[in-house]
Amino acid sequence: MRGLPIWLVLSLINLLSFSSMQVINGAEIFLEWHVDEDNSIKPISVDQPVITINGKFPGPLLNATTNDNIHVNVFNDMDKYPVLITWNGIQQRHNSWQDGVSGTNCAIQPNTNWTYEFHLKDQIGSFFYFPSINYEKAGGAFGPIRVDSRVVVQTPFADPDGDFDLLIGDWYEDSYKVNNLIYKLAHEGYNKTPNMMLMNGKGSYLDPKAKTNISFTVNQGKTYRLRISNVGSEWSFNFRIQNHSMLLVETEGSYTNQIWLSSLDVHVGQSYSVLVTADQDAADYYIVATAKMANSTQLKTLEVVGVLHYENSTKPVDGPIPNGPEPFDVEFSINQARSIRWNLTTGAARPNPQGSFNVSNVTLSQTFVLENSVNYENGTINYAINNVSYATPQTPLKLADYYLNGSGVYDIDKFPTNSSLPATVYGTFVVSGEHRGWLEIVFKNELQVMDSWHLDGFGFFVVGYGFGNWTPKSRYTYNLYDPVVRSTVQVYPKGWTAVYVYLDNPGMWNLRSQNLKHWFLGQELYIRVYDSDPNPAKEHLPPKNLLYCG
Repeated sequence: MRGLPIWLVLSLINLLSFSSMQVINGAEIFLEWHVDEDNSIKPISVDQPVITINGKFPGPLLNATTNDNIHVNVFNDMDKYPVLITWNGIQQRHNSWQDGVSGTNCAIQPNTNWTYEFHLKDQIGSFFYFPSINYEKAGGAFGPIRVDSRVVVQTPFADPDGDFDLLIGDWYEDSYKVNNLIYKLAHEGYNKTPNMMLMNGKGSYLDPKAKTNISFTVNQGKTYRLRISNVGSEWSFNFRIQNHSMLLVETEGSYTNQIWLSSLDVHVGQSYSVLVTADQDAADYYIVATAKMANSTQLKTLEVVGVLHYENSTKPVDGPIPNGPEPFDVEFSINQARSIRWNLTTGAARPNPQGSFNVSNVTLSQTFVLENSVNYENGTINYAINNVSYATPQTPLKLADYYLNGSGVYDIDKFPTNSSLPATVYGTFVVSGEHRGWLEIVFKNELQVMDSWHLDGFGFFVVGYGFGNWTPKSRYTYNLYDPVVRSTVQVYPKGWTAVYVYLDNPGMWNLRSQNLKHWFLGQELYIRVYDSDPNPAKEHLPPKNLLYCG
């Protein structure tokens, strides 16, 4: 470097050091997953197939660190059904080709394999994966995802003494099989809902029919991180631990202001991290999850109980199950949701504070007001958004967008984004999102059940909850100072939820209800965020192993 100005030498050294840090921080993680059916597990003593990954139900933990590169070679060993895996909350930066939903990927056919390759850019936290087609999520193949922060980024709490994943969700007695459950759910008069609850794929400690139940062993005086995810199809649940308080610290990649809780509502598709200290007498204690919005008859089975076991305990769990809020206490749930705030003083994937975006100062580019509905026609049931019920095409939208400009596969910008049509329309619609613009989405729930919404590729800045009709004046009730950022947001019966989204991630992105029945029967939409710059740093080119179909 003789003869170069000293400022240029220092700049080159810094650049080389930065590049080296990037290489060190981004590990290559290679996984091989075999998806298959198992008829012997019988989590609720009913003969039904369970979808496993590498023989496990739930599937194996995907454990990685910010900036790691993930390679998951998925072998579909099932004889009949194709499969797709989606990564709930992983944003797939500039790379919707790896999103694993019907609008972006061709399915992995039986007795074939395909490798997902994606980068965990600027994310930390607790997430999960699941199969996204053919109602297969109701049969298993879901599992936990942990994304750890880099060692150079300090977490806002001391390292726990242990880390546990709790995948809790409802479960059907019926088989998930495509020609069985989906067909029944689409026909008027078949109103069956999931009627059991599982914790890590196991039944309740108090259910004599359950083959096994879950137990976590802790040491007295130690503190543990519990990552709680609702992997179910329909029911929200309330979670609590007998005689133990929980310190909320994270939700779906965002560190929260830390608040103490005696119980926590978790809605379908959501994940939370809480810290629990084993500060009680050495004994065993109930871990409980019970369904929300369920009547007394339904609650007889929609409750799952596990055990928190102190290592030196000689006393089995006893006493009454700890009480939670009343299942229909919506005021408790919404007040708790409003109390969950973003920690603006801590870093997450980067050392800079999470509150780098001050959403009180943003200029909105677009507003979508999306209302759900259920429609009955000729004995069949369809769910809709603004009276549009989504029809899944044979060709993935992303594939059609890249090769055909969408021609003949979907209709662009014909979806009514601010009002409902007078009658139900069935079709494949895509809406345009302004790249690097701020989008306001208002989810209106006209139904009498809880709903949850998820947008792949982004995080929601959750700015408001309310009841009754949303109008632009409702913005005066928004919390724009420290809105929590999460990937799935709940909408209460006869209520609305407002979110802001910064559309900085080009691609074709799935917006859906996390209620599996609503999703599969039409409550789905795709947002195309387009950048005309062909630079692959803006949006990745199709992968070399791209599958074609349709």
